[in-house]
Amino acid sequence: MATFNTPCTLALGVVGKRLVYLDVESGKRVEEYVGVDVDSAAPDVGRDFLGGHIAITSFSTSIVKAVALAKPAYVLDLEGLRPLARKAVTVAGVRAREFGAWEQVWNKPILLSNASPTVALGASRAGSLLHINAVPTDVELVGKAWATARVLQRGGELSMNCTCRLGLMPLEIFVRRGNRYVVAKFYLNATSPRSRRAFFILGEGGNVLQRRDVDVGEAEVVAFEYVKQLETHGVD
Repeated sequence: MATFNTPCTLALGVVGKRLVYLDVESGKRVEEYVGVDVDSAAPDVGRDFLGGHIAITSFSTSIVKAVALAKPAYVLDLEGLRPLARKAVTVAGVRAREFGAWEQVWNKPILLSNASPTVALGASRAGSLLHINAVPTDVELVGKAWATARVLQRGGELSMNCTCRLGLMPLEIFVRRGNRYVVAKFYLNATSPRSRRAFFILGEGGNVLQRRDVDVGEAEVVAFEYVKQLETHGVD
């Protein structure tokens, strides 16, 4: 995990299986081994434009934004796995804090390609610090997580959050109907055996009614079973 003081703007790219971060204003360079090569672009701060795969900025305790630069990137949120906004970014624009067209990515996984293997990264804030974690992952795993979320969405109000600071990069999907809820958890770090399992909790109020640990390939079926339990329970 890489940590930076804020406010800051970073250009990022994978070079030789390492994710390279370059702070646009301070020139600080950080490298993190990810073990995966993707079609990327080395970060660079030119006279006029930023170079790199993506750029990330954080200038407030509740704001982390990103944009794709030289290469496509993808973000997972309640709309699915979709392309991250892509644009040319000028150095002058960064210094003028022109980030209106950048996307909010706080605790959302960003994939650096749509083919496996790839790199997933996530950014979060803790006080004045910006933390960015990067792990190898599989697009198929992310697709399974999103398919499970779509099933659970039938059961009630859905939310999704990635705890980016943790090495396993857990993605938590939460759905509530009345006082009952279901939590499904996936681990996006493909180097861990946990990434091959999905974990479910059915709860009511402050009580856990059921726990299940299943193969990722079974997650959609299990999610459907839990949706049925939410529907038959009704709304309080």
